[in-house]
Amino acid sequence: MSLVFAVEEGPRVYIERIEIRGNTRTRDWVIRREFDLAEGDAYNRVLIDRAERRLRNLGYFKDVKITTEPGTAPDRVILVVQVDDQPTGDFSISGGYSTSDGFIGEVAISEKNFLGRGQYVRLAGTLGQNTQGVDFSFTEPYFLDYRVAAGFDLYYKVTSATSSSPYDTTTGGGTLRVALPLTDELTLGLRYSLYQKEITIDADTIADYGTPSWALREVSGVASITSSVGYTLTYNMLDNNIDPTNGYLLELKQDFAGLGGDVDYIKSTFDSRFYFPVYGDVVLMFRGQAGNITSWGGDDLRILDNFFKGPDIVRGFASNGIGPRDLASGLDGSDPDALGGTLYWGTSAELQFPLTFLPKDIGMKAAVFADAGSLWGYEGGTTFQNVSGWQDNLVNCDAIAGSKTKGYANVCVADSDSIRSSVGVSLIWKSPFGPLRFDYAWALTKEDYDQTQAFRFSGGTKF
Repeated sequence: MSLVFAVEEGPRVYIERIEIRGNTRTRDWVIRREFDLAEGDAYNRVLIDRAERRLRNLGYFKDVKITTEPGTAPDRVILVVQVDDQPTGDFSISGGYSTSDGFIGEVAISEKNFLGRGQYVRLAGTLGQNTQGVDFSFTEPYFLDYRVAAGFDLYYKVTSATSSSPYDTTTGGGTLRVALPLTDELTLGLRYSLYQKEITIDADTIADYGTPSWALREVSGVASITSSVGYTLTYNMLDNNIDPTNGYLLELKQDFAGLGGDVDYIKSTFDSRFYFPVYGDVVLMFRGQAGNITSWGGDDLRILDNFFKGPDIVRGFASNGIGPRDLASGLDGSDPDALGGTLYWGTSAELQFPLTFLPKDIGMKAAVFADAGSLWGYEGGTTFQNVSGWQDNLVNCDAIAGSKTKGYANVCVADSDSIRSSVGVSLIWKSPFGPLRFDYAWALTKEDYDQTQAFRFSGGTKF
């Protein structure tokens, strides 16, 4: 049997007008600018589907549907864009708890469709036993009527000493940024950052947490300015940016510090997420991430510029709970101080599934996960001759189990690239107060000097 397809070109159809319905809050022009065609252009289903996908990914609408109606002539159609505005403001809280640091939390209010103009505004305050701060962000997604997102961030943060970070930290600065869409999936972000960071160690800190590492004391009280430029390449193939169930997201970041300021480094990070629908509402997610930082100006990296990692790569560990530590700072019985590292990697696998014994309208689901990763590569000094009285503070690092430092020094570094891993369970609830998430993790493999934290939570609400 032969099958023959006969294709005949029909008359060209043009868009007579674009009607937008259902937008009680979002301005018409915010919707129209997502189209690559206008009234009078030839009808193109590919461009219409692209516009519909863009509108859905904005997150402004509960639903988006684009249909056609007959126009005033046979070769004319009316394009009908039916949308349903939804709340786009967020009031969120997030936090965690550890037996050593107590409660930490953040309160933030944001609006991603400010006054129906599509602008993003965020104001956040960090409140906790040890952290206070404020930051403000603004983004215009169509700068100068081009599909270029431009914005700025301002922030100021004061962190009190804790067992994981035995020093007070003050950071203040800002960032200018633009995002250029190279294709619908590929975006290039450019930024310039200028900020000042200072740590201080006083007598109260020493009394509460023991004598800090000399690597920290050497930079205490020295306010340093960082001036850097950077870029981000993002390739987004997710089916939904807010609650993805299929697709993947790849992100490469690099920052170059040394355009003025006091520090010189090149920092590179990579993050990837993959989502696979398994069956029904069951979704499998894989994540991989890695990073490296190196000095290019000939000077050693400052300890403050190193990576400090914990539950962001392996859940079940405390903040700054993974990576190189100064074992000499723990000889007085306190926890050894984190020194940070120059290299890290992390992988995660998570299976999310609905709780079938509960009504679906409750919006509750569970997850099981497994994480693995590592942080290593301390490249800072171990003997600091410019520290007053340093000769009297040398210790025999050879006598301290686990130290990589040889002979007598101020700092005895424990630095291992061994795999840290954990498994855990999560409860995820789209509650009336917003999304809530509770994680409980068990550390499977770790170094003796690592610090663990089993429970974490986060949550928020929308308005």
